[in-house]
Amino acid sequence: MAAMVLAGCGSDEGSSDAEESSDTSVTTTEPAADAGSGGLTIVEDGLDPDTTETLGAAAEESFSQIDAPGAVMAIRTPDGTWMATIGDESWDDDAEPMSADVNQRIGSVTKTFTVTALLQLAEAGELSLDDPIGDYVEGTPNPDATLYELAAMRSGIPSYTFDESFQQTLFTSPNTPWTPEELVGLVEGQEPMFAPGTETFYSNTNTVLLGMVIEQVTGKPVEEVFAEQIIEPLGLEHTVFPPDASFPEPHATGYTMQGQTDEPADASDWNPSWGWTAGAMISNVDDLLTYAEALVAGEPALLGEEMQAERIDSFDFAIPPNSPERAYGLGLGLANGWYGHTGELPGFNTVVQHHLEEGITIVVMVNSDIKAGSDCPEDAPVLPDGKREGPCEDPAVHIANTLTAALGYPLAPPADDAEATTTTAAATSTTGG
Repeated sequence: MAAMVLAGCGSDEGSSDAEESSDTSVTTTEPAADAGSGGLTIVEDGLDPDTTETLGAAAEESFSQIDAPGAVMAIRTPDGTWMATIGDESWDDDAEPMSADVNQRIGSVTKTFTVTALLQLAEAGELSLDDPIGDYVEGTPNPDATLYELAAMRSGIPSYTFDESFQQTLFTSPNTPWTPEELVGLVEGQEPMFAPGTETFYSNTNTVLLGMVIEQVTGKPVEEVFAEQIIEPLGLEHTVFPPDASFPEPHATGYTMQGQTDEPADASDWNPSWGWTAGAMISNVDDLLTYAEALVAGEPALLGEEMQAERIDSFDFAIPPNSPERAYGLGLGLANGWYGHTGELPGFNTVVQHHLEEGITIVVMVNSDIKAGSDCPEDAPVLPDGKREGPCEDPAVHIANTLTAALGYPLAPPADDAEATTTTAAATSTTGG
């Protein structure tokens, strides 16, 4: 299932609009010979010289091992902020160097907004996290699964992104618009994966269903709820939930090998509605730095102290495959002391993490979702002549792992422990991830 690296979003089946939108073909691009020629540029240098030098070297090393035109990276500590760019905004011969102010499709980082809004409604008494999803949406597998179990990926409801007809439509007619009802309809009638609360499995259907619940309870479009309850209170000026395939400038060109064979496709303008509240949002590095601290540390607070504490304590290590090293909770991943999420839509890969104990935030945005490494599976959507050094990882994930290791607080486990501590795809999202 090479196509499903969409861990941040979901995939769905074809809609009635597929034929209408199919006049826009998939555009493929051969990377320029000097791809990624834009050198490392320090945009903000608020850390000590030794740390700055260490991070710069780690950024250059990790970027040389991925298949992507460029990247934006930022680390904020109690002592200051380091921000840098590397590479270019596209694989075109005349590409501009990567800019730190680009907007990014953030994929499954959207899930953190969706679950935050859900928790806010629970705090306000508008719903209970113990409510079964069947009270809000009919026809889902495991209708007795609670909203809490959906938010923590413990519902047993399958992910629509694995539906073959959905994948066929996404990769042959990527401008097809999807409705939440169409996405959820793809799993209606399917057998549950497991009894609610007994396992953890990363399903985009969970978060789309929660978006439908939010709209029912509030009587408002979810984009209004996000704006009123999260985006505006935090002053996130470049964060939006797009109503369509629109992509505010400036933005880089995003490339994917998902659904491709020989050359990467330009996925910049693919319609993200298939990810909806599981993966459709757009943001930039400055907004994500602010958001990560609010999301994890509660500074500034999006939730009351009691609800914030419940969220941070929502990682049940007794539920497989969760472990103390890597687990999934209420719309958050936990990995070696880092709380946050990764996001992936075709063409873009994002990492947003905050180390609660050390007060460190990292954001990495890459305009490619193409895996690279020496041990990628044969069916992985990689460049035919791509990089083959190091572990097989998504590009932003690889950079984040390298930078956090250089800081002394590694996000990834040691190589010899990686297989043992890998749990859900949630902590390292894929398709819409």
